[in-house]
Amino acid sequence: MNQTVRTTILCLALLATRPFAGAAQEPANAVTPGLYAGRQYVSNRALTRPSNRYLRVRTTSFLLHRVGQSEAGLTVESRYCLVEQEPLGRVRTSLGSEFVAAMPAWEAPLTWNPAGGDEAVFVAEHVMVLGARLDEPAGDPLPTDRDDSRVTDPDGDGNPGVTVEVEGFVSGQVYLVQRLVRGFLGAARSDGSIAGTVIGAGDQVVIGASNAILKTFTPQFEHNPDPKRNTFVWVPVPDETTCESVVAGRDQIFPKD
Repeated sequence: MNQTVRTTILCLALLATRPFAGAAQEPANAVTPGLYAGRQYVSNRALTRPSNRYLRVRTTSFLLHRVGQSEAGLTVESRYCLVEQEPLGRVRTSLGSEFVAAMPAWEAPLTWNPAGGDEAVFVAEHVMVLGARLDEPAGDPLPTDRDDSRVTDPDGDGNPGVTVEVEGFVSGQVYLVQRLVRGFLGAARSDGSIAGTVIGAGDQVVIGASNAILKTFTPQFEHNPDPKRNTFVWVPVPDETTCESVVAGRDQIFPKD
């Protein structure tokens, strides 16, 4: 065999080991129907008063997601189990069990792209309004007056809207109406989990407080759109898992930061 023939054979062998430019990507990990425990981080910045300083604050939520299969495709039903917010300086806010219980479960279509990538899993955005009943939840302005006929009391404590407990230089309760827009964009992993970016934002209006100081100095929140600061992970869990067991076992269920 002469040198020219050897070189030709070697070149052909090397080409055979390389993917063609138009070759399909490696298939993405599939989304499996079942129950998932979810942890999500959502970042906001808050304008504090009277200092008029912006502080970054992160809200951590734990959820349960049930992915199901229908004739139309995959769907996911989600509900909140716990919502925690970082302190704002020396002020701490608490969203109690009644607040979380007032957050309704929602269902949305889930699409999965077998071609893979960081956007292979998409859950459509859902609009949730707490403390008011709007004809157009996504577009109607939120009430600004506690006596507005659209204001409700979903946590059943006798106060307008939903109640947030505040502890700090002034303690008490703040009553607000809140709109949350939530969706998910990410990818399935080889271990069965799903991770990516929380999409959507929201707004809120303070319509009352247990004292005038709290109403006057309640921070205004603005969503931070940075995808790296709005993340989620879903971890497959046994079918009998409850919200209580997710909250109790969160350090074991979810990966460390």
